[in-house]
Amino acid sequence: MTLDLQIVTLVFSFFFGAFFSLFLRLNYKIIYHNSKFIKLLGSFLVVIITILSYFIVLQKLDNAIFHPYHLLLLILGFICMHTLEQKIAKRLKK
Repeated sequence: MTLDLQIVTLVFSFFFGAFFSLFLRLNYKIIYHNSKFIKLLGSFLVVIITILSYFIVLQKLDNAIFHPYHLLLLILGFICMHTLEQKIAKRLKK
């Protein structure tokens, strides 16, 4: 794997982690629905769609070769977006 390809996949993993954080925020509305069927179906679909979309794009980039540092960047992107959301929410409440 070339250095350019590694950088592209790392940047993609970081931004996908941020996207995943936003997607889970939207999923909270589904989770707190009254119907258990809608909760289960909604959560299942969210997880399947996000996992499939990540690996489809990863397959286009580098033949779906998954490295541990991809996971680290996914988690870092998730944490950064979550922190950013909290800071924005605090400013909006003031």
